[in-house]
Parts: sequence; C-alpha cells; structure tokens
Amino acid sequence: MRHRNSKSMMVVAGETSGDAHAAKVIRALLEKKKDLKVFGMGGPRMAEAGMEVREDLTRQALIGVWEVLRHYPAIRRRFKQCEKWLKEEKPDLLLLVDFPGFNLRLAQKAHALGVKVCYYIAPKTWAWNEKRVQVLREVVDRLLVIFPFEKGYFKKHGITAHYVGNPLLEEMDLSPVKREAVLEQNGISPSHFPLVCVMPGSRKGEIAKIWPLFLRASRLFAKACPDAAFIVPKPQGLAHKDYRGLKPSDTLYFVEAPAEAMRKVCDVAWVKSGTSTLEMALLKIPMVVAYKVAALTGFLAKRFIKVKYVSLVNLLAGKAVVAELLQERAKPRRLVAETLRLLEKGEYRTGQLYEFGQIKKSISNPPNASQNAAEEILKLLGYSIRKSDLKI
Repeated sequence: MRHRNSKSMMVVAGETSGDAHAAKVIRALLEKKKDLKVFGMGGPRMAEAGMEVREDLTRQALIGVWEVLRHYPAIRRRFKQCEKWLKEEKPDLLLLVDFPGFNLRLAQKAHALGVKVCYYIAPKTWAWNEKRVQVLREVVDRLLVIFPFEKGYFKKHGITAHYVGNPLLEEMDLSPVKREAVLEQNGISPSHFPLVCVMPGSRKGEIAKIWPLFLRASRLFAKACPDAAFIVPKPQGLAHKDYRGLKPSDTLYFVEAPAEAMRKVCDVAWVKSGTSTLEMALLKIPMVVAYKVAALTGFLAKRFIKVKYVSLVNLLAGKAVVAELLQERAKPRRLVAETLRLLEKGEYRTGQLYEFGQIKKSISNPPNASQNAAEEILKLLGYSIRKSDLKI
C-alpha cells in the first residue's frame, strides 16, 4: 500500500534500447524510494525492474515515414491512452525515454496539464529536425543527455542539459573472453575464420530492408573466404522466419542477443546504423556500417539530415572512422570489399581500433549513468537525496 504522501511517476519508453536504459534507472529509483509508483508504457525489462507496464511498446518498433503512417491508428490509440492517464492519475512526473516522435508530443500535453517532464536520452536534434529544440525548451523541465557534446549543443539553444554519462558502459560486459571456449559453448568449430558478426537491427522493418543485403554479401564473402562463418545475434521477439531466404548451405549461426561474448570473438562486423555501432566499438570489433530505408524515407532524410555522418562512431569521432554504406551505396560487393580491407590487419583496421578506444574514453566520465539519471529525477520529484544512497 502506498503512503498518503508517496509520489507517482509515469514512464514512456519505446524500442528495445529504450527499455534497457529505462529499466536501469527505474531499478535505481525503486531501490531508494520503494513506495514510488511507476507506471506507463515500456517493455519487459522495465517490468522486471518494478514498473507497472500497461502496454509493451517494444513489440512493434517502427522506422520510416511509411511505416508510421501505416500504423497511425495504433499510435493514436496509445497516445490517447497516455493522455488519459496524465489527466486522470495526475502523476508527479512524466519520464520520457528517447522515442521522440511520440514522446515530444506527449511532453507538450503533460506540460499543458501541469505535470513536470523529465526527458532522458534527448532527441537527436543536432542531426536533424532542429525545430524540436524549441519544444524541448518550452515543455521539458529537465533534459538528461548521454553524449558529452550534447551539453554544449543544447546550451547554445538556451537549454540546460545534464550530462549523466552513457548507459552502455554499465549495461555491457566489456571483459575479455577466450575465443575457443566461447565457440565451443555455442557449438561452433574454432576452425572457422574469419567470424563475421551480422547485425541487421532489432526491428522487423529494419531486417526486411537490411537482411537481404547481408545475406547476399555473406554468400559472396564465403566464395572469397570458404572457412568464414557468420554470427547473428537475434533480438528478443524475433523469430528465424523474420530472416528470410536462408539456405542449408549458409554458414550462419543464430545466437540469442545481446550475445556479448560471441560478439567479442568475431573478427569483423556488419552493423546497421544505430546504437549497435557504438556497442561494437566498445567491444573493439572493426566494422562496416550499412543502412537502408524505404525510398520515400531516404528521399526525405537527404534533405533534412544536417550531420555529415549517420553512425554514432563517426559522429563521436568527428570523422570517417568506419565506412558507411547507405541506401544505393549499400551493395553486397562493396560490403565484401570493405570487409576484406579490415581483415588485412593494416592501418585501416588498427586505425578503427585506436579510434574506438578514444571514443570509449570520451564517454566514460562520469560513470554510472543510471544512478546519475536517477539522482536528477529524484531532485525533480522533490526528494532530498544523496548520491551515495543510490545503488543498483
């Protein structure tokens, strides 16, 4: 039973990554304030952390203009439900995690209703759609960011952003592993070389666009390197049928994601643009980045994206560290050629690994992003809290 003076917090996080990041923060909050009521929309990890997840938003993550338009009725229903909770339950705080297309509009509704808003993992307005900065400035009470450069960027736009550190550093196990032992545990012969980690994304929409490229490239690559094997970390909620076109002759091994140990023993990776590029950089695996979206989405993106690069690795490094094969440049032969360059173990490969180390240094301070985020949230809720009191 909640105490009469206990507080409540509504949380909305979409997609697998948002579920993971939010879960750590929720766990830290409830460790200190056990009577804090936490409810809203999220995913299974948030539920495990102690949140009352009323609808799972990770089941159907959408990409691209066409997919959003096609699923608009469901999106509108979810939005109306969130708006109803805000009006009827009047939470003390609305915590929004990434998912900007949905969450920024909800932030406006909450602000109009007098509900405080905290935004964790800011919309990437520095990359595209800078008009969203005005919305953030007007309706968000506290903005928590996870990349060092974001603090200065938002300051230029009149927003005080709190850099809490990067959550990947606490969510991932970066310790070394023994290659043969890991392969044996997964039933894979150590004679395979090279091992290529294949990561076409965690959403069905992404896989439908990127998987055919990776599958064709794997067959082409196998002709040049007959002993090669391909490791596919399969995200929760996806089935083998989502990876269409497989043949018995394909040397593809599916492992349950996050499969960090398996990823560590790979020699190179094919990664769709997104958070996974930073994950692979932290695991010190040289990579080629690829991304494909629907023609309409790609057409619009070229006109609105402001940054020179799309992968987080290149954005954080401020230069072209990894090759980006996007849209019409995403061809199997080009992907294979870049992969063979990385396997030569020359300056191209060592240069990537060096830059990966520099990126890790740049996001390592402060540590414990989830604890830092929880501290800021508790302050906004009106609690007097010491940082040393927060434990996960």
